Amino acid sequence: MEHYVKQILKVLLYIDEHYDEKITVDELAKIASYSPFHFHRVFQAVVNESVYQYVKRIRLDRAAGKLAYSKANVTSIALESGFDTPSSFTKAFRKHKGETPKNFRALFKSAYNITLNLKEIPMIQPDTIENVDDLDLYFIREQGDYRKSGVKAWEKLNRYIGEKHLDSKELRYFGISHDDPNITDKENLRYDACIHTSSQNNEEYGLSRQTYKGGKCAIFIHKGSYEGLRETFDQIFLKWLAESKEKCDDSRLVLSEYFNKEYIHTNPDKLITKIFIPLI
Repeated sequence: MEHYVKQILKVLLYIDEHYDEKITVDELAKIASYSPFHFHRVFQAVVNESVYQYVKRIRLDRAAGKLAYSKANVTSIALESGFDTPSSFTKAFRKHKGETPKNFRALFKSAYNITLNLKEIPMIQPDTIENVDDLDLYFIREQGDYRKSGVKAWEKLNRYIGEKHLDSKELRYFGISHDDPNITDKENLRYDACIHTSSQNNEEYGLSRQTYKGGKCAIFIHKGSYEGLRETFDQIFLKWLAESKEKCDDSRLVLSEYFNKEYIHTNPDKLITKIFIPLI
C-alpha cells in the first residue's frame, strides 16, 4: 500500500500544479506508471474519490478561495479554474457549495464581518519581501482536521528522522497546509510535514518528494504557540493582503518554516514560525 500511496502522491502534486488545465486520465496514469484501468482503481482506493470527483473538488475549492479573498469577477475565476463557461462553473459551484458564486462571496464576507470585526483586527506587516529559491522537500502527507493531521504527519516524520539517524543540524522543517479550513471541509484538508536538507546526498530517504517553487514572497514571523497561527493568517489574508497593493500568486503554495521545534511541549513561547506568502 505504501508504494501505491507514493505513486498517487505524484499524481496529486501534478493535479495541484495543473488543475486549471485540461487533465486526462491517460496522462495521470502515465505519471503513476499504471495502466489507465489499474490507475482508476488505485486512485479510488488511496484517495477515496474518483479522479473526476477529486479534480473537480480541487478546482471548486480553489475558486471558492478566490471568491472569498480576491476581487476578481466570477467569469475570470471560472475560466482560471478550468471551466469552459461561467454557466458550467456556476452550476458545478452551486452543487458543491450550495450557493451561487456571487451568493457565496457575499455570505462569506458577511460572516467574517460578523464573527471577526475586520476593523478591529490589528494590521500586520511583513518582516521582509524577497525572492526565495526553489526548495526540494521530502514529506509525509496526512489528511483531515489540521489539529490532528498535522500532529500525525510530524509524529511519522520525526519517527522516520530518528530511525534513519538524520542529522537534525542539517535539516530545515517546513509545513504546507494545502487547503483553507474556512473553505474546504475538515475531512479533505491536506497537510504536508516536510524536511529540506543541504546534504549533497540525493537519496530520497524513502519519503515522497516535491519541489516548492520559489519566487517573490512576503515573509511574516509568528512567535509563540502554533495555536495562534490561525489568527496570524487572518491578519495576513483579511487585513494586510486586502489593504496592500500586493497580490497573492495562487499558482504557488503558502509555506511555513518551523524553528525551535524542540520546545513544542515544554515552552511554546519560544516557537518561531516563518510564513512565506507567494506574491506576483
